[in-house]
Amino acid sequence: MHSPKKLPTTLLPKAPGLKLRDAAIDTETVSFSVESTRPVAACPACGQRTARLHSHYLRTLADLPWGGRSVRLSLRVRRFRCTGPECPRRIFAERLPSVVEPYARKTARLREVLGLVGFALGGEGGTRLLRRLGMTASPSTLLRYVRGSPEPVHPEPRVVGIDDWAFRRGHRYGTMIVDLERHEVIDLLEDREAASVRAWLERHPQIRIIARDRGGAYAEAATKGAPQAVQVADRWHLIHNLADALEEFLLQKKKVLREASRTEKESPEEDQATSFSAGSLTPNRPRIWYEKQLEASRKRHERIVEQWRNIRRLHLAGADVHDVARRLGVSRETVYRYRRMGEQPEPVRFRHKRRVLDPYVSYILRR
Repeated sequence: MHSPKKLPTTLLPKAPGLKLRDAAIDTETVSFSVESTRPVAACPACGQRTARLHSHYLRTLADLPWGGRSVRLSLRVRRFRCTGPECPRRIFAERLPSVVEPYARKTARLREVLGLVGFALGGEGGTRLLRRLGMTASPSTLLRYVRGSPEPVHPEPRVVGIDDWAFRRGHRYGTMIVDLERHEVIDLLEDREAASVRAWLERHPQIRIIARDRGGAYAEAATKGAPQAVQVADRWHLIHNLADALEEFLLQKKKVLREASRTEKESPEEDQATSFSAGSLTPNRPRIWYEKQLEASRKRHERIVEQWRNIRRLHLAGADVHDVARRLGVSRETVYRYRRMGEQPEPVRFRHKRRVLDPYVSYILRR
């Protein structure tokens, strides 16, 4: 048992006239005994204020945990006599709305936290998290708080975005309507038909701007359901349209782009037998990388020449294509191709394919 004078009163719910009488702390629970000291109370039926005390009773409430321990409030509530001559209630219990709702067994601040957890994680997930935080609530309790939460009141939307969304991708789609000024979803329609969107727009004549995709159904719905609104393309479709137009333009300039992207020209004196040219070297690739590529290309060419010689030897010896392919472990197409070649294959020229990142590698490395 601890003296209430040594405990911080900030642990208690904030309410005028709430006094801490006693406290007890053990390994799992913190218990507070509190009472209200307000001199008068207002009748919940008629609003008449009175100071005529009738009796007391105790309410046990669960509160937010403290230091890993669950907290229990033993609240001493008073009953008053109503002095209003026309009031049907002669006796009433004082109300402490900032502490607890009538008939509730959890404080208002604990119920608010449970509601937020229910909105974020739902029933089962919220229950598991609350257990780790020292609070208890069943999944059905969390869902009841979610369903019982009042709907927020927002101003009527003036600028909305309309697009489809998937209940189940590839099977069932609906329509999502977003308030673009508040960046919040304000309604979900069961389908993406023009009639449904048109009916929704007709119920909101204050809308002035509609951002939509290029679908014909939404265009028809916006034209007929909100003729006073200006229709614009949404951000994604603006960028998509720009990319389409740019691609169509650049496809007509292949020759110019090819000339602009050519950074070096091959010199005619280069050795045709070299597997790759020194002109492919760039400052963004280390030379050892090119040396490894040269060695790999040389070994690959040696294997190809050896394979060509074996195919030619067996072919001249009278072996058929199927037998040559089986003995050397190659395809018949390879046998046909090498059988027709009178000279050994030339080495394949290797040139480094420029990467999108190449112009920026040196800058990135410096950073």
